[in-house]
Amino acid sequence: MNLRCLPLLLLLPALGGCKLLFGGSPSKANIELRKQNQQLVGQVNQLKTQHESDAATITGLTQRTGTVPALEPARLDKLFTVHSLRIQRLTGGADLDPDKPGHEGLKVYVNLLDQHGDAFKASGSFVVEAFDLADQARRLGRWEFPVEKSQDYWHSFLTRYEYVLPCPWQDSPPRHPDVTVRVQFTDELTGRVFIEQTVAKVDVPPTTPTSPAGTQPGNGPQARRHVGT
Repeated sequence: MNLRCLPLLLLLPALGGCKLLFGGSPSKANIELRKQNQQLVGQVNQLKTQHESDAATITGLTQRTGTVPALEPARLDKLFTVHSLRIQRLTGGADLDPDKPGHEGLKVYVNLLDQHGDAFKASGSFVVEAFDLADQARRLGRWEFPVEKSQDYWHSFLTRYEYVLPCPWQDSPPRHPDVTVRVQFTDELTGRVFIEQTVAKVDVPPTTPTSPAGTQPGNGPQARRHVGT
């Protein structure tokens, strides 16, 4: 026997035999470990959703004015209510005016998720803000969508259920392609406030080069040399 193979043979029992070395099926221990990992990931996601819901409740209570009646937590637990907000990947620059180059604003795609992580429609108001952080954090606009109008921005098609919020630039367009988008949703039923932020891509309109002050086309030094010839 080749002595070089002896260490490998001694390790075979500890490694689970030849099946593990040559692509065999995983052992029962490995399968059980994977199941436990999946369960832990699910528990973490559930706890994260609950944390976002609790934080939104606290924010809603601190910002509430007047004496707005609220449902008891025991009753809320029996209802499908908003527990988190997600800004979708489709969020970005929008060609709101085909006659102009570049993007004239944003379209913000928003999902409202219940306690089970499913998207659904809920009554509430949206506030969207956009910033060009590379331009001294300049704010590009603030758009409000009151609860009375939120239904107009609800879209459902096949498996997509989302709000699409159009946001034309309120000031001059951004100078950089990365725009920071901040969305706030206030639930009309529970008073909870949910906030999410992301970075969206936009097409920056091309800049037109400007001529030096006092220089007009056809009025430069080269033009003056031809005068009177």
